[in-house]
Amino acid sequence: MDWLFERMIELAAWVAFILGVVFLCDAIWMLVQWGIHFRGEENTAYLAQSGQAAIKFIGSALALGFLACIDRYVFDLPEEG
Repeated sequence: MDWLFERMIELAAWVAFILGVVFLCDAIWMLVQWGIHFRGEENTAYLAQSGQAAIKFIGSALALGFLACIDRYVFDLPEEG
C-alpha cells in the first residue's frame, strides 16, 4: 500500500509540474499579447488574464513543493535503527 501511495504522490507532482509549465507559458503569452495590443487603458483584458495565469502558476509551484516534501520526508528518509 505504501508503494501505491508513493506512486500517487509522484503522479500528482508530475501533474502539478506540467500544469505549472502550461500556466507559465500562458502568462507569458498573455503578457506578450498585452504588449502587442497595448493602447492605453482600453485593453486590460490581456493583462488581467496574464495575472490570473501567473497566480495559477504560483499555486501549482507551491503544490509541487508540498508534494516533493511529502515524498522526501515520508518515503525517502532512511529509517533510524
